[in-house]
Amino acid sequence: MSWGNLNKRQQDYLTAIYEVDQEQEADEHSMWTRGGRTRPAREWRWIEYGMFDGMPTSLYSKLYLRNLIDEGTGSTFNALEARNLITCRYANLRRSGKPTLESILTIQITPQGRKLVREATGKPQEKPLPPGTLREWHWRAMAEAWKARPQGLKSDGMSEYGGIGWPTWLRLRDYKAGALIEEYSTWGEKLPHMSATPQIYWIRLSPFGEQYYRDNWQRYHDLYPDVDAPRPDDKESEKPS
Repeated sequence: MSWGNLNKRQQDYLTAIYEVDQEQEADEHSMWTRGGRTRPAREWRWIEYGMFDGMPTSLYSKLYLRNLIDEGTGSTFNALEARNLITCRYANLRRSGKPTLESILTIQITPQGRKLVREATGKPQEKPLPPGTLREWHWRAMAEAWKARPQGLKSDGMSEYGGIGWPTWLRLRDYKAGALIEEYSTWGEKLPHMSATPQIYWIRLSPFGEQYYRDNWQRYHDLYPDVDAPRPDDKESEKPS
């Protein structure tokens, strides 16, 4: 199986699944920062697909933002599974351990699927980092929140802030040394056709997060030089609180 044997839609689906798989792997490996223990891969590699209590899962959100959710979604999953790139199953238990009233679709990318995405996109296999070190996408999220000070980043209504998915923000919120980000909400403008005033959700760096950014900027700049993270002592990047 080669990347060229997949059509563009199948490539985009597999890439989105791979991205969520890597996010879940990084989150699982950082369980120690939240006082937990890592679990076997057979448990945490399953990726949920769907909407729950009005909130999309990470995979649903990624596909939605790529305009890839339509009546052909099931067929695309089936085509990838037939090529042994993913495995699909239905479950009655969420990753959090919460039971569901109806079976939910869960997906797991196979080793062959991960290898195919890495070879096609040039994405390297993640290397172990010292305990407590943020991954590149976590540092990128920190940088986006830094640039958005003091107000922060507004939710797009699909569990993303600044185009970054909730699992990444959750990792920053639950950082063992202290929450690096914080959530808050404001009230929007009530329009004539609305029955209630809309609530707007935001994410911003916590005071500890701002200090962490200042103290660790050089370290992460050296580690992830491609991330657009402003130097904290640059007057142009500083914003009044």
